[in-house]
Amino acid sequence: MLTERTTYVPKAGQSDAVLATRRRACAVRRAIGLRPGRITVETDRAEGPACIQWQCDFPDDATWAADLDARAASAEFEAVRATMRDLIDRFDRQVLRPVPLDGSVLTEHDIDGVPVAPEECTFDSGGRALKGYLFRPPGEGPFPCMVINHGSGIHQGSTDWCNPGVAAMLMSWGLAAFLPHRRGYGNSPGTPWREDVSAEYGTEDYDRQLATRLDAESDDVVAARAFLAALPDIDETHIGVMGSSFGGTNTLLAAAKEPAFNCAVEFAGAAMNWDRTPALRGLMTGAAARLTQPVFFAQAENDYSIRPTRELAASLDGTGKIVRARVYPPLGLTKDEGHFLFGRGVVVWGRDVREFLEAYL
Repeated sequence: MLTERTTYVPKAGQSDAVLATRRRACAVRRAIGLRPGRITVETDRAEGPACIQWQCDFPDDATWAADLDARAASAEFEAVRATMRDLIDRFDRQVLRPVPLDGSVLTEHDIDGVPVAPEECTFDSGGRALKGYLFRPPGEGPFPCMVINHGSGIHQGSTDWCNPGVAAMLMSWGLAAFLPHRRGYGNSPGTPWREDVSAEYGTEDYDRQLATRLDAESDDVVAARAFLAALPDIDETHIGVMGSSFGGTNTLLAAAKEPAFNCAVEFAGAAMNWDRTPALRGLMTGAAARLTQPVFFAQAENDYSIRPTRELAASLDGTGKIVRARVYPPLGLTKDEGHFLFGRGVVVWGRDVREFLEAYL
């Protein structure tokens, strides 16, 4: 990934003309099949004409070189350049390449044209041969990796297998992503959760059964990390865990059981059950107290309940643990839409989660 940035210093009284000419150049770029890029204008210059900048991102040097060639071959673009030369006192071009933050393993990857399609893997968890789906970013490993934990909706026989939207975001950050199908879900053997949690919703038996089931499922998440750590193209020193709903609960429970997870991002764990399941609340609050790694709790305001994010984060106040928590504005109109923030709202939470992973993965 690289960025070309050009700066134009207008002659006195020519700022508007320079801006109009740069806009014309962008229109010509679009007409000859190039991305138009974006224009910015200085707003804090105390005196003299404000500088005008144009910049555009390119996935690699070859793409940038082809872009330069296309400009040079366009008579119309060259005419715009000639006009611009008469309007400015100075022109500068910079080529910028991103540098990872100190300690960060995230990088920039353009995944345009890259299949967001995982490899199906088999991993062992307590003698069960479970299935998982491994997404790899472009380039050569070993890659840092996030384990993505699905919710309750990946039932056996489902064709909604692998949450590629979240995986695509992670791939663009240079991360691998592994979505394990826990016992009894998707393509993994085992008893479906509703057979283990057969009591009526809201009863003490339901609460006890659900806490027992999710605690057992989190062992599969720990096993998924062990599987990844043995792969040659995964960096075993940089593996985190994230997920939503049942997957959020499993994220928290697994992180508490396995301190080798570098960090945890927990979306909406138990949001549909929190208000009526004291045993599950106790299990999750106890897991939060045992965390040794940084954690980020997140939900949308119109989820079924935002108490999990509020109360789990509050339970760690004063402990010295690294905790971030955010309740985002409503996503959609219904509780179901709000509950699906993780899979459907990556553009909403992506920047915050990226900053968290840059610091702690």
